[in-house]
Amino acid sequence: MNVVPALPLMIVAGGACVALLASAGPGGRVRRDGPFWAGAATLIAAAVMSLVLWGDRQEALGGGYRADRFSMLLNLVFLAAAFCALLFSVREPAGVDRRGEYISLLLTSTAGMMLVAGAGDLIALFLGIEILSVALYVLCALEVWRERSLEAGLKYLIVGAVGSSFFLYGLAFLFGASGSVKLSVIGENLSVASFTDEPLLLVAMALIVTGLAFKASAVPFHMWTPDVYEGAPTPITAFMATATKVAALAAFLRIFGGALTDLVDTWQVAIGVVAAASVIVGNVGALVQRNFKRLLAYSSIAQAGYLLIGVAAGTLQGAESVLYYLIAYTAMTLAAFAVIIIREREVEDGEMVDALAGYGRARPVVGVVATVAMLSLAGFPPLSGFIGKFLLFGSAAEQGLWWLAVIGAVGSVVSVAYYLRVLRVMWFGTPAHGGEPRKLLTIPAPVLITAVTAAVAVVGFGLGASLLMDVCRDAAAALLAA
Repeated sequence: MNVVPALPLMIVAGGACVALLASAGPGGRVRRDGPFWAGAATLIAAAVMSLVLWGDRQEALGGGYRADRFSMLLNLVFLAAAFCALLFSVREPAGVDRRGEYISLLLTSTAGMMLVAGAGDLIALFLGIEILSVALYVLCALEVWRERSLEAGLKYLIVGAVGSSFFLYGLAFLFGASGSVKLSVIGENLSVASFTDEPLLLVAMALIVTGLAFKASAVPFHMWTPDVYEGAPTPITAFMATATKVAALAAFLRIFGGALTDLVDTWQVAIGVVAAASVIVGNVGALVQRNFKRLLAYSSIAQAGYLLIGVAAGTLQGAESVLYYLIAYTAMTLAAFAVIIIREREVEDGEMVDALAGYGRARPVVGVVATVAMLSLAGFPPLSGFIGKFLLFGSAAEQGLWWLAVIGAVGSVVSVAYYLRVLRVMWFGTPAHGGEPRKLLTIPAPVLITAVTAAVAVVGFGLGASLLMDVCRDAAAALLAA
């Protein structure tokens, strides 16, 4: 049993245990700082090992885990999102009062995501989904003194359990239809099948799409997203909005873009309809939001729709477009949430859009970060958000899905209204009491550095799109490698 390809996953899982033990170590300084440094060292070590393992596929744990370009690229995305969440958590109440549990759960969730990205069979895929979900249930409710945090954790638990049930049933039916839990064998056994020949596949695909749509915040299984995003600690919301969505799309690609790619004609329209509904509902819902976190929650629903357009294309071009946009989306969403984290620590209503009135003039650096994030999310050239959407819509059009590409483009135009509204308030808004925004505090250096780095990445991924696309193309090709 070869465990070397699974070393990044094992490092993160082991680091979660070390972080928890450090919180019970001798000396106040060790208990206070030990978990943070253990978490940071773990994430860096796992990232280095993922780079070392970049290359052709290697299998570990009896074929249950695959170390290939696809899983290693997504490992880097998960680890980067977790590292940013760790830095965002400096001075965060939940991260200070329960530091050991907080960081341990963050690493545990990251390990689950890595298992999803590298899953070689249905069992590992389900275990990864459950590991990442259970840790996030607790993290959402970790601020037990806040009613909204407890409510967010409970809602996410209930809806997540329902989604996991659908997903598990779908995997069970897929096993029944194919006779194997191995993704590669499933693809071979079903390469000449169809829903007409195998009615059980219809049930399996419907249940799997339902279960993963819950995790990706796709319509009509999005109802939990605004409340959970609003109630959870903001660094955890930022982590969920990025890494969890990446994990859900990784599962979509592993199943539909890999194992079931030969059956694209049978599931393409179904995923396309979910994508279109997500784009419409997410963008329309965001138009009326006054809470910045809820606005980004509806934006996240719309972004799930854009990403599913690439999945619905069912081609290598679609898969590489999804991977590119996932990377760009992670950077621009982290930058947007950094603005909320900075402001909500200064004023009680800091997560409201109105609390940002004149904030760009008072803090130009933060204003620029917000501007880059909002413009990229809206799809303004030459930022990476525009390039990602262009690639996604182009992959759909190449397959004759013009209706889907048009819906995505129109939805992107609609989104300009609420993204620019945030920027108008930040740069041209006047605080309710007049003058400068009330209560400006010193921004923790780790938070400011992370915010600026994320904004620079948004621009860099746009300017270096050709290089990043080469990497994404190699990663997407690994889905189809024998």
